Amino acid sequence: MNNMYFDDHAVKRQNIEYFVHLVRIAKSDDILSNTEFELLHRIGKKLGFTEPEIDDLIVTTGKFDYIPPYELSERFEQVYEIVKMTLADGVIENSEMRLASCFATKSGFRESEIPNLLILLIYGIRQGQEAEDLFEVYKKERKS
Repeated sequence: MNNMYFDDHAVKRQNIEYFVHLVRIAKSDDILSNTEFELLHRIGKKLGFTEPEIDDLIVTTGKFDYIPPYELSERFEQVYEIVKMTLADGVIENSEMRLASCFATKSGFRESEIPNLLILLIYGIRQGQEAEDLFEVYKKERKS
């Protein structure tokens, strides 16, 4: 039972870090639009946060630059997770794709490759593929 607490705590911490990254991206242009605010609330709820927790994270998170992981595979997996989160309700909204695209840019992916990256992820996730498998496809496509 103790391990379950630590596992739950680790997942909650990871979700907070992920959500804070999204807030920073949304605030990066110094404007948090109603669409971005609503999207953050929708994603926050999917991550298991309460409305007050979401509001608190939005208010207390500054627009400090996101520092992506060094490893390409880890950056790929984070973009994978964002796309997977946007697909959770079965509907992909333009604001969600803009957020995913912005996150991919801040994660160091080239703007020219992001449309194909997002298409690969959307299609792959809908087919039930894991991040590792899609990363292999991405690396092959990137080389050609």
